[in-house]
Amino acid sequence: MLSELTKRATTLVEVNEEFNRADVHFRDGSTLRFEHRSRKDRSAQASQSETTADRSCRALRQFRLNRKHLQLFFVDGSDAEYMMEAVEISNGKSVG
Repeated sequence: MLSELTKRATTLVEVNEEFNRADVHFRDGSTLRFEHRSRKDRSAQASQSETTADRSCRALRQFRLNRKHLQLFFVDGSDAEYMMEAVEISNGKSVG
């Protein structure tokens, strides 16, 4: 499942203090950035093509980012969840 591959490849998840931006870092050095400015204004962008971040991004159907968690929903029906108490909270500076 895509969620298992993504979770196994994850090395670090960072989120800003407002819980509207998160970076998921992978073993291959790539990063997948999530931004959630409003219900209609969300984006996910990989740092490089042909990487784990890129493959995960292309396989995303939807994501949810809030104070509770970052949850990724994949096209195969699986989902990966990162609980906020288990991630690094940045000090308001740009993460990534």
